[in-house]
Amino acid sequence: MEPIKQLAALAGLQDSYVHAQGHVEHIALADQQAILAAMGYDLSNSDVICSQIKQLQQQPWAETVAPVQVLSEDQPLTVRLQQAAATAHSQWQWQLTTEQQQRYSGRLQIATSDIIERQQLAGTEYLAVNLKIDVELGPGYHQLQLTPVTGAAQSDSHSYQQQLIVAPGRCFQLQDQAVLHKTMGPAIQLYALRSGRNWGIGDFVDLKNMVAPLAALGNDFIGLNPLHALYPGLPQDCSPYSPNSRLWLNTLYVALEHSPEFAECAKAQQLLQSQPFQSRLQRCRAAADVDYHAVSSLKTEMATLLFQHFKQQHLATNSQRAQQFQQFIEQSDSSLRSLARYQVLQAVLFSRDMQMACWQNFPPEYQNPHSEAVQQFADEHSDAIEQQLYLQWLAQQQLAEVKAECQQQGMAIGLYCDVAVGANSNSAESWGAPEDFLMNLSVGAPPDIMAPKGQNWGLLAYNPQTLRQKAYQPFIALIRANMRYAGALRLDHVMALLRLWCCPPGADATAGGYISMPAEALFAIMALESQRNHCVVIGEDLGTVPVEISQLMAKYQVMSYRVFMLEQKAGSYQHRDQTYPALSLATVTTHDMPTLVGFWNEHDLALRHQLDLFPSAQIAANLEQLRKDEKQLLSEQLQLEHGNPRQLVYNSHLYLAATPARLMAYQLEDLLLVATPVNIPGTSTEYPNWRRKLPVEFEQALQQSEVRELITDMAQQRRSDH
Repeated sequence: MEPIKQLAALAGLQDSYVHAQGHVEHIALADQQAILAAMGYDLSNSDVICSQIKQLQQQPWAETVAPVQVLSEDQPLTVRLQQAAATAHSQWQWQLTTEQQQRYSGRLQIATSDIIERQQLAGTEYLAVNLKIDVELGPGYHQLQLTPVTGAAQSDSHSYQQQLIVAPGRCFQLQDQAVLHKTMGPAIQLYALRSGRNWGIGDFVDLKNMVAPLAALGNDFIGLNPLHALYPGLPQDCSPYSPNSRLWLNTLYVALEHSPEFAECAKAQQLLQSQPFQSRLQRCRAAADVDYHAVSSLKTEMATLLFQHFKQQHLATNSQRAQQFQQFIEQSDSSLRSLARYQVLQAVLFSRDMQMACWQNFPPEYQNPHSEAVQQFADEHSDAIEQQLYLQWLAQQQLAEVKAECQQQGMAIGLYCDVAVGANSNSAESWGAPEDFLMNLSVGAPPDIMAPKGQNWGLLAYNPQTLRQKAYQPFIALIRANMRYAGALRLDHVMALLRLWCCPPGADATAGGYISMPAEALFAIMALESQRNHCVVIGEDLGTVPVEISQLMAKYQVMSYRVFMLEQKAGSYQHRDQTYPALSLATVTTHDMPTLVGFWNEHDLALRHQLDLFPSAQIAANLEQLRKDEKQLLSEQLQLEHGNPRQLVYNSHLYLAATPARLMAYQLEDLLLVATPVNIPGTSTEYPNWRRKLPVEFEQALQQSEVRELITDMAQQRRSDH
């Protein structure tokens, strides 16, 4: 094997993959080299490359005990121990502390017959044994400590730690809590909601107000775009899939006038009623697209008043509410304060120099979150930072109220949340822990039918080595944070748990390659968190899907994501039950695709031409012919009258409601016959992505007889056979 290819294999970089259309694609050697260089490998000469190969081969044997082990609850506990033969210990003391703080301990004697493997590396012989520890562990996070027993005092011996993660065999399912009927609900973009009371952007009170009327019509969940924290100082960076932190919430969704502080603060009430403020509010409400700058300006002005009131009336007197706030800060991990610091630091630096949007362009002293300069900045801007913490606290409280309302209204699932595939390269997540990510690579997807030029999302992949060294803690924190208020969680691009398409700096999406991830461990952790949080998991498995991911999803009962508009081929109708199996969420369309009316009118193809998104005229012609064939099939199968969009929407949704899929999502845009998409993949400034609002207020939408009738008929269809 060529040294470069050998190094790539050891580094987890795959040299080929199966294309979405079924043929094998090989990664060019030059692309492999560029990716390896971006991963930090030195490719300057063959001696250096060979030295790195040896280092990677020896690395696993340098661990006496692996930092983490993930096992299923019915699996006996066996720990692999590796030692240099010359200094090997034969007696070991073990102590096991369960998550519930129960302690077990014992001694083990190793005999020569216990050796399962020997390895000669750099003149040293290593031995490996499996230690069998007779303890039954329930699901959870447990800590094992191993200490060699020596002739000297016990305290002189070095101890080795291993995190034991014991996982259930599968994710939580609705039938676990006796929900046997098939469920449904709208998938909405929260910012797109119109109401007579919001400030030009949908918010958590709008969401809460939707729950009762939707539940009354037979909906069991409300699907949401990712609610991840964005960038208060850069409100134009509004993509929910390009987040600042996936661990915390977007505070633009806080309904400030519903906070206890607003009820107490006369200044805030006067500001809201003032003519200039009301004029700005009306303009924001009336706009067809969310005006993020104007909305952010309104909310920041009000939030500053409210926080000053909170500081004077509560923090200064250490009131009960102040104590609740302090408790929230203390119980949150360090990522919360790190996010608040970063949001203020980024905003201040960006206001001076637009190059400072990325922390990699900050002055060197501000690039390290633990530096004295950052601490000094935090001291000087403590008010602004505390204000971000205060807003995050309000966001958590308001979303918790929505969850409680869903439960009170009898929704079987409640909130169906979405987690983005990665953090942005200029995010607080990457600033706070750059070692967690492959910082010089950008995540995307290879070319496929939805994006013929491939996709480069500008997001970061986890570093699989660091993940393992940290006992998968960053991933655990991510899943836990996103399941906090959710009854169902969608993982955007679930293939990321197995491998990620990574592009080197300056390259387009076609020059990427797949980097392997510890899939079995990540799926097991997801199953554990899913059971603990009573949260169903949906994996978005569209695009280039390797067979291994389908097997893991089936094993752990992660629901597949099935899109009606991508299934316009004859076999999909003939084999409906396989196309939309019980273990799936079915949806007519998605936020990355045209609306149903846009699809039928070929509005999306016209937009792609306009924005030059086709790699060639031939590909454009092929897709246009494909669309004609799809429409012909759709028309025949659903018996559509030409030029009747309402019938197209009704028949498509009723067809999907009758499938075996346990969950079904529908877009309010489709029910309202909206033609324009919310997002066009592969664009940033060319199209106003993540801004388009619904054409009418939510209450008005539900008063439309056609909308109510379709929702009612879908619900009846969903509950009629289980």
